[in-house]
Amino acid sequence: MAAEDVRITRRRLLALGGAAGAGLLVPGASPAARRSPGATGAPDDAYVSRPDLNPPEVIVSTPASGTAPGYIFVAPFNIAAASATYTSTPASESHSGPLIVDEHGEPVWFLPQGAVTAMGLRVQQYEGRDVLTWYEGTVLGPYGGDFVVYDPTYHLVARVKAGRGRHGDLHEFLLTPQKTALISIYREITADLTSVGGPVDGRLVEGIVQEVEIATGKVLFEWRSFEHVGLDESNMTQVTAAGNVDYFHLNSIDVDTDGNLLISARHTSTVYKVDRHSGEVIWRLGGTKSDFAIDPAASFAYQHDVRRCPDGTITMFDNNAALPGSGKASRGICIAVDMKKMHASLVQQWAVGDGRTGWAMGNVQQLADGGVFVGWGTDGSFSEFDKSGALRFDARFGDGQVGYRAFRFEWTAKPTGKPAMAVRQNGDGTMTVYASWNGATGITHWQVRTGSHPSRLEAAVTHRRHGFETVMTMPSTGGYVSVVAVDASGKHLGAARPIPV
Repeated sequence: MAAEDVRITRRRLLALGGAAGAGLLVPGASPAARRSPGATGAPDDAYVSRPDLNPPEVIVSTPASGTAPGYIFVAPFNIAAASATYTSTPASESHSGPLIVDEHGEPVWFLPQGAVTAMGLRVQQYEGRDVLTWYEGTVLGPYGGDFVVYDPTYHLVARVKAGRGRHGDLHEFLLTPQKTALISIYREITADLTSVGGPVDGRLVEGIVQEVEIATGKVLFEWRSFEHVGLDESNMTQVTAAGNVDYFHLNSIDVDTDGNLLISARHTSTVYKVDRHSGEVIWRLGGTKSDFAIDPAASFAYQHDVRRCPDGTITMFDNNAALPGSGKASRGICIAVDMKKMHASLVQQWAVGDGRTGWAMGNVQQLADGGVFVGWGTDGSFSEFDKSGALRFDARFGDGQVGYRAFRFEWTAKPTGKPAMAVRQNGDGTMTVYASWNGATGITHWQVRTGSHPSRLEAAVTHRRHGFETVMTMPSTGGYVSVVAVDASGKHLGAARPIPV
């Protein structure tokens, strides 16, 4: 019989008021996006085989067409609750955490986190293999968190901490071929703020870059913003709710083609090229002290995720907005920098027709086929564009959550352990079997096996995999039931523990 998309309900909290479209039927959207709203009006569902997993819905508004290969990597979180005063939520009830989804918005892997907030889930390379990396810790309020590395079995490989008594910050975790990590740190210091109307012993937040040896934790390099960038470059010198001045707001670190660093500061609207040995600023792009003349079309503000491309151009997410409700549209941009003429010009931009604004966070990922993947930060959406700039995929979190960055990567993984399964007897002489395997890739079919003894099971029916949880209805049987995950070549990838029925 054909698989049925049968789910029991779960309650989700609308994290932000701007969750437009949540729970609506979206033409071309995945089965995961076509769920009935619960009593609160929010979409509610749970996986029968994994009731402890409650990822947010991903609503696809522009179905994938001609997209690059791979899955989508995000880390949804409730920005209204991600603070030092956040009340810990049991992981089984959390809708936030590292999340991999396919182009239909269906989860591939979800790691719910209720005590900490995860940011920046992506694939990087460490010790010659693909790994998952992200930051986890606090987001708003006092700074502090760790950076984690997971292998393709979803086990911890390394936990990286800031050195010299510092506390890691969410904004950057970049692995290098030298088995080091470039990390961001926010640190409050005492500084003379009289030039911006503050006290002589004011509280100032500076941005720190560290390069840390992953295996030992040894700090190989440290750069502190206040040693090189003055208050006169900042356009955000007002006192924050925390009582300090966040004048710099470091939000990305990249290795330039010559080995030096590109550092992005949101609150100076500037990209700094920094000597990786001396720490001296080599040049500034943007802001009040730009070393480049910038064409109006290439101007940017409050930018995130500055990256040097192989062809020498620079991509970034141009937020163009510092506060919620600004009404200014954001965009992804590619800029050409002429080092002889010290001139910057726009090569290409990526935007959507609705004038979308990510007032904070956001990123632009260059894809191998010339397209880009864009995370819209606080808007809670993510898009893919082809090399001509045409939109070829667009989606958002359906419950109002947001994400710091969003990526597309190819990923092959096989979790340790066994697939999950649940069986429910129906009143018409049939039973429904639910099968899933959190994090497993390569599954194309599920085979149901039945028999009178756990060691003597035979294939009964085979169904094509359908989303995170495949639902299969078949005639009721006695004895024991198990499910087997099968790949495209017919290889058995893993079997669930048999259960009596």
